[in-house]
Amino acid sequence: MFRRHDYEAERVYCDRAAVDPAQPQPHARLAAWLSRAGRLAQAREALQAGLAHAGRTDGLHHLLGLTLGAAGDHAAAERHLVRAAEQRPAHFEYLRDLGFLRGAAGRLGESVATLRRALALSAEGERRFGWLVRLGERALAERGVKRAGEVRQPRRPPRPRGRAAVIERIVAQDPEVAEALVAGADLEPQTAETLRAARRALQRLVAENPTYPDLHFGLSVVAEQLGDIDRAIHEAEQALHLNPRYAEACLLAVRLYEKTGLTEKATRHCRTVTRMRPGWIDAHLRLGRLLREQGRTGEAAGAYRRALEVDAGCREARQHLETLEAALVGEGGDA
Repeated sequence: MFRRHDYEAERVYCDRAAVDPAQPQPHARLAAWLSRAGRLAQAREALQAGLAHAGRTDGLHHLLGLTLGAAGDHAAAERHLVRAAEQRPAHFEYLRDLGFLRGAAGRLGESVATLRRALALSAEGERRFGWLVRLGERALAERGVKRAGEVRQPRRPPRPRGRAAVIERIVAQDPEVAEALVAGADLEPQTAETLRAARRALQRLVAENPTYPDLHFGLSVVAEQLGDIDRAIHEAEQALHLNPRYAEACLLAVRLYEKTGLTEKATRHCRTVTRMRPGWIDAHLRLGRLLREQGRTGEAAGAYRRALEVDAGCREARQHLETLEAALVGEGGDA
């Protein structure tokens, strides 16, 4: 049975996160709410915004790691789980989930070593998961590995001097940070310097990995924030060329084409998003607005009807549909 989305509750979560952005809990609760509503991309954005603003971020890194791991992005998930564990090395759940992730990625030795560290912190953890570590050690022994040792941490590069250099280094290690910087740009006193540093790091990564659509997407988001709309459009389209099912990049292109007045292209891309993600009510609402502004009354009404199929309680779609239907009746037929 379809569960109607509660916009009032969502607004409360958003307001709490906006009122005190330095606290991690509101961001985490908003992300959990969005996840339950099936809006995973927006849940991820909420966590990234929290990472940009919150003072204590171990819990947010942990949640984002679990979200990315569930989506199959083990490399990105591990980066966030490692950061959570670095911030709170005595936290059983962080090490446990990091160990599980490494096991899911097929790195049994590292998984067993990490889980052993976790179990040393919790008697309850040993009771519940000790058998799993012993099973892993037995598998390692059968492979000829006597004991899974501690994972050697790579040496960290020397800390660069200057704010811009630090930002470049961070983004080079974790490109997703660039999107979080954009989300927090209005709160950042040195926004332009920060974003230019992120752009330099992303440009180098794109040059080294030209077939990675996520890198093109991140570069597009940063270029847009810096006002380089032509470059932003190019990178969004490149992400779509590499992954034609990249709905987030397609929706980004819609926004960029709207900014440049290319309404037809924006409309075409928005239709594509609604086909790829029919459950994204915001895409239907945006398509309805685009069509309505072009005077395409019948098509706009259709977009709002599809929005109401997703959520029958959407007030915005209901109001616009009633207005458009009244206009159609006045015209004596379909527009």
